[in-house]
Amino acid sequence: MTVAVRCLAFLLITCSLLQSEEPAKVFDVISPETVDLDKNRLSEIGDYLHAEVNAGRIAGCLALVARGDQVAFLGTWGDRNREKSLKMTPDTIFRIYSMSKPITSVAAMQLIEAGKMKLDDPVSKYLLSFQKLKVHSKADGQLQEIPLDQPMTIRDLLRHTSGLTYGFFGNTEVDKAYRKAGLLITEGTITESVEKLSSIPLLYQPGKRWHYSVSTDVLGRLIEVVSGQRFDQYLQEHIFDPLEMRDTAFMVPREKRERFAILYQPDAQNGLKPASFIQSYRFLNPHNQFFSGGGGLCSTTHDYLRFCQALLNGGELDGKRILTTESLAQMTKNQLSGNGFQFGLGFAIGPEGEFSWGGAAGTRFWINPRRKLIVIYMIQINPYTVIDYGNRVKQLVYAADRSGTASVEAATAPMP
Repeated sequence: MTVAVRCLAFLLITCSLLQSEEPAKVFDVISPETVDLDKNRLSEIGDYLHAEVNAGRIAGCLALVARGDQVAFLGTWGDRNREKSLKMTPDTIFRIYSMSKPITSVAAMQLIEAGKMKLDDPVSKYLLSFQKLKVHSKADGQLQEIPLDQPMTIRDLLRHTSGLTYGFFGNTEVDKAYRKAGLLITEGTITESVEKLSSIPLLYQPGKRWHYSVSTDVLGRLIEVVSGQRFDQYLQEHIFDPLEMRDTAFMVPREKRERFAILYQPDAQNGLKPASFIQSYRFLNPHNQFFSGGGGLCSTTHDYLRFCQALLNGGELDGKRILTTESLAQMTKNQLSGNGFQFGLGFAIGPEGEFSWGGAAGTRFWINPRRKLIVIYMIQINPYTVIDYGNRVKQLVYAADRSGTASVEAATAPMP
């Protein structure tokens, strides 16, 4: 066989492998009017986002509105890869960052339902290194570490009252200690990160206040210990496979990378430029072992819609149940007291029973069970710009809803 023939054969085999991926699901989009949504008002979403793309403030984005199991609006604007002129498409894969948290929270509630752990169990019952946790204190100008008033519980992890922090949102002594320890460094594993946490004092006493943190990453490690499965494998078996979420994972395989959106960041001219490759390295590394329950997943709009529809249906979709209605009711009920901000077990809680969360690159979702509405907005800008496009989309959707009069509070309440 000549070199030319061998090369041709190699190319044919390579092409066949690249084409072997199962085609992404296509959305069936119905007329908005059939589900009491005003078509003209929904079109304002497209007008607004198209103008932002033209102005260079957005490279590309996607918005979806569903009433129950029916998609009534789907729009894509701009490019998923502006430098290669690859258009934003319905099957584009996005870094969903903290939209991983609700998925991890559902996984934890599954284990609670199965009786393998309890909501108010101390975390140290399963993560033994947490038995030595202390709390940071500053008294008489001296930095001190004091004992816990009460144990950190699994409920605390789910509602972000654990006393943990993130390390890159603040500049307290504890945040500095996180950075010095290299917490959430993606070359390692979540096991290593959680072990490091046990040697750093908490920022607050557990259960005392809401503070956004690495709590959900600890939850991911807890799921591994309690289930006996690696975290990515647990999610695949218990959530992704039952819901047919075929493009959701901690790493984008080579055959799907053309669908993977470029991550952008603001430039000095109020426009956008591609973000550093290092920010996407873990999502492309086939040897990635850093399974971040707090921000490590990539997904598509189709997959996340499946997840949202299961939640809207009380934990079940197409005959596959991932959660009981009782567990979901706990998750979507405010778990904080004496606080204007409302948070459940993995979700922010808003007016009309709305529950939602978002991601660091500007992605957002929200579910209004009273109106049977699901809205998903996808974009890839990190650090995110001062314009909150997700909230603008939310306002336009409520303005289009004819199923009832949306409260002013619901329509204008900001998403996190």
